[in-house]
Amino acid sequence: MALIAPTVMSYSTAALPSFTAASASDTFQGPGTEGQYFVVYRNTNAATRTITVVVPGNNNYGQANPDPQYTLAATTGELWIPIHPIWQDSTGVVTITTSAQTNVTVAYMKIQ
Repeated sequence: MALIAPTVMSYSTAALPSFTAASASDTFQGPGTEGQYFVVYRNTNAATRTITVVVPGNNNYGQANPDPQYTLAATTGELWIPIHPIWQDSTGVVTITTSAQTNVTVAYMKIQ
């Protein structure tokens, strides 16, 4: 899937998230070292979903970095996940996977 562009909101301009259908593997241009970014997942399906951040690289012990997992509740579930800079790969992209995509939407937000 193509990179999902963030909706930008500032302290002087309010903005609503712009939701799109989630895919099995969503990609976002990472925050670099600036700004505050977060993703919002919504689920209107009758089943819960697992949202997993794919963290690149290894820790100091040579083991793969852990991939944080979140449970997206069924029917009216909503998750707000802040994007950490260490989640970026070498090209600055953050990848987040969804266990199932039916009735799941995602929005990417930046505060500046």
